[in-house]
Amino acid sequence: MNEVSITVSGFVGTKPTLNRSQNGVEWTTFRVASTRRVRDARSGEWSDGRTLWFTVKSFRTGARHVAESLAQGDPVVVAGRLSTEEWTDKEGKDRWQLVVDAHAVGPDVTRGLARFTRVVDRPDREGAPAAGDPWAEVADPGDHPGTDAAAEVEAEEPVPVGG
Repeated sequence: MNEVSITVSGFVGTKPTLNRSQNGVEWTTFRVASTRRVRDARSGEWSDGRTLWFTVKSFRTGARHVAESLAQGDPVVVAGRLSTEEWTDKEGKDRWQLVVDAHAVGPDVTRGLARFTRVVDRPDREGAPAAGDPWAEVADPGDHPGTDAAAEVEAEEPVPVGG
């Protein structure tokens, strides 16, 4: 397969939003801004270069974890498959954006401290997640790297989850 893999280091530019497709697949989307630092050869001074913006999408269990873990302004590292989305806006202008279908997302600990908390399923007696436990989730056997969840929600409208 000829896919473009990418790793982006930057800052979360928009609040991560958790959505659910009509067929029940959860996904989170947010924007990442990555600004290259450039050094002027003559003066030796460093300055900001051009900022690139990426839309990041994370699916299934990872979607909820991303939405609960990141906030706008956080330093982040994202790895995944690069693609573009194209559409025509209300004024008839053709638009496009760079999209990363993320298989890994995390805080950039070169810019601060983070503590990892492993999420473990904790079913109650009937086999459902414990009541009131926001971190208890039922394992999804199809939830692993390589699952193309993006294809399942590609043409659907998002349904916001929670507040």
